[in-house]
Amino acid sequence: MPFNLDKFVASPSVEELDSLKKSEIVKVAKHYGVEFQPLMRKDEIKRYVLEYLVDESILPITVLETAITVPTDNTFELKRLEIEMNKEIRLKEMEREREKEEREMQMQMQKEKEEREMQMQMQRGKRGNENMNLG
Repeated sequence: MPFNLDKFVASPSVEELDSLKKSEIVKVAKHYGVEFQPLMRKDEIKRYVLEYLVDESILPITVLETAITVPTDNTFELKRLEIEMNKEIRLKEMEREREKEEREMQMQMQKEKEEREMQMQMQRGKRGNENMNLG
């Protein structure tokens, strides 16, 4: 059922306010002249509307006590932890990549060393054969 602002204003209730979408709560806030920031979360705007309705004696003060209170905003803490976790994951990935590159470099250096040793042995063998031919 679509939201009807006039119906809400005629008979406001916490239950109906709880069921509204953010855009509908914004309409209610604007109707009553409740100041809020557009980037605020739905729960924050709803809290402002409830406080206004109580201040204006439209709703009893008990609604503030019984209404679901907005928990301390841990959204930022959760986001910070998520960013930190992603950073840890990236650091581990970078460390694995660095270790992989280091192993590849060591293998390449070992291969080059073996090739040089083989060339030196071949050159010694040629010299030995040349010396035998000369002798």
